[in-house]
Amino acid sequence: MRSSRGYLAGLVLALLVSALSGALLAYLYQPLPPSRLAYLSHVVLASDGTVLARRLSADGYWREPISLAAIDPRLLELLIAYEDQRYWQHNGVDWLALLRATGDALVSGRVRSGASTLTMQTVRLMYPELGRKTALAKAQQLLMALRLEQHWSKQQILSAYFTLAPYGSNIEGVAAASQAWLGRSPEYLSWREASLLVALPQSPERRRPDRHPREAAEASARVLHAVAERLNFSQEQLQEWRDEPLPLRYQSLVSGDAHLIDRLADSAGGVISTDINSHWQAQARQLLKNAVEPLSDEHNGAVLVVQRDSGAINVYLGSADYQQQSRKGAINYLTRLRSTGSTLKPLIYGLALQRGLLQPNSVLRDGEIQVDGYRPSNFDDGFYGQVSLQQALQRSLNIPAITTLEQLDADLVTRQLEQFLQLPASQLNDPGLALAVGAAYLSPEQLAQLYLGLLQQRVPRLSWQGVSSSYGDGLLNASSSQQLLSVLAIQPDQSMGYSSQAGAQVYKTGTSNGRRDAWSVHVTEQHVVVVWLGAADNQSSDILSGASHAAPLGLAIINALQLASPSNLSRIETALAGNHKPLPDKTNCERLIEFPEHDEWLISDSLSIRVGSRFEQVQWYLNGQRAVLQNNELLTLSSAGAHRISARVGECVTSHEIFLQLTQH
Repeated sequence: MRSSRGYLAGLVLALLVSALSGALLAYLYQPLPPSRLAYLSHVVLASDGTVLARRLSADGYWREPISLAAIDPRLLELLIAYEDQRYWQHNGVDWLALLRATGDALVSGRVRSGASTLTMQTVRLMYPELGRKTALAKAQQLLMALRLEQHWSKQQILSAYFTLAPYGSNIEGVAAASQAWLGRSPEYLSWREASLLVALPQSPERRRPDRHPREAAEASARVLHAVAERLNFSQEQLQEWRDEPLPLRYQSLVSGDAHLIDRLADSAGGVISTDINSHWQAQARQLLKNAVEPLSDEHNGAVLVVQRDSGAINVYLGSADYQQQSRKGAINYLTRLRSTGSTLKPLIYGLALQRGLLQPNSVLRDGEIQVDGYRPSNFDDGFYGQVSLQQALQRSLNIPAITTLEQLDADLVTRQLEQFLQLPASQLNDPGLALAVGAAYLSPEQLAQLYLGLLQQRVPRLSWQGVSSSYGDGLLNASSSQQLLSVLAIQPDQSMGYSSQAGAQVYKTGTSNGRRDAWSVHVTEQHVVVVWLGAADNQSSDILSGASHAAPLGLAIINALQLASPSNLSRIETALAGNHKPLPDKTNCERLIEFPEHDEWLISDSLSIRVGSRFEQVQWYLNGQRAVLQNNELLTLSSAGAHRISARVGECVTSHEIFLQLTQH
């Protein structure tokens, strides 16, 4: 009877042990729950590893992931010697240390020595709720340490520790700590610097270097003395390291170019590597700031430099200064849709060259035309008769571009543009022939992509890291692309009011209606450079133009970055019939019309409206026709609806579009 009871008891015990063992194994091999490692600081790196931008994690910490390869071996050796000598041997729990600590506590009645391993410390950092000083929390911490070791290697656990360890204030992880307290990465450290980074996590606020420098220095010295015997440090070495000065001051982790984080990062944070050239980025940023500073506070600018063959982005400046609130610098203007001005004219002429409608030496007519019920004019409201294709393109003459687009079929070109850029149909909104004069709205990123399509037969998509993962067919064949470049080329000996370097410059400027946007797109041997200047809220301007503002900035950037001019450009020789007058430069004109405002909606009981200018001897035009004012102020319209009012003084012209609504009696 007794033997049967003993057998049953043994069987129950065996089953219980088996069940507990199974439950423990099931627990240990369960996937790890989400931890604080899911919330990292945002860090964007240049191609050389330079930090371009940092931002706090979603929970408000400077917390950057780091691998052991990026940490000086001294720090790793010192940490293990000081915190967990048997780290490489135990399975997450140092049972010998645990037994010793338990025995000491039973004998003395209090805790005299710790048994926490680096794995257990990492568990507490990952799951702060397990850091409570209760028996249950300690047991959970121990089990989680065993579980962590089942899923991660020793190296991964150390990387997590070095990512989450606290170093004072809201600084976590050795990458942020080394930058904040030492002013550089933790890849190369002295023994004294490494000892500081070992000592700080034990009491990060009491030893915070900027507030408690003496405590920080003494704690780092104690670390060195504690491991001296284990690491065979001599007394001379200890004294030398103790005398080594430490910076012990906080260096801000905030860095510029935050548009890169807005553009690339997700909510989880982490490190993002890019192809941005840190030196180019800095040079272009300064030039952009210099160009924007003289403009009124509502204006800003953006710059993009892209490799032609790979699509790699080498410079990305979403505004002149992210922090400048008066200019709304936090807006990323490289992604904003803006009127393209004349920057799409190369697309029109390139397609015409490819279809044989034009040749590089073609002569076009620039004169008055009527299209869809209105009479388009040029930027300066003048007409020049017979002009070469090169003059028409470089001077952004509207009439030749509109007539060429009409031959191509504006709707067909629009669909081709939408398909190539993968645009929603609603973005371009069927601009018709006005596509040639800025009715299309694209972002600078999209415009850069378009120009890659005009230049390359195997077109890369814009890429942040290495060679583009996506290529498509170009818009032009190789011959038409080369012809277009030659037509765009401004030779050093051409006196057309443009800056030039030793080689020919290839670029296209654009100015949107009301001078709201000033563009220039530059083509070099290996890059496309896009420059945009304009107002955040799309206000009209009296001064901005692509030729006078954007182009000089683009050329300055090309000079600073030493980008070579395109090679194999042909000079275009054109015989023009008749007496051809030179095309004057009229980009530095003041605004001539004081009222009505551009795009103003007027409500009146008659067809007469008041117009005014602060200049004398003004010639007025209505829809391209010379007009005479009544009493020097009243202009009589032919009908209600949309009209174009122009004022001319010498070679300067200002034009405003208005809409008249008649009141009913």
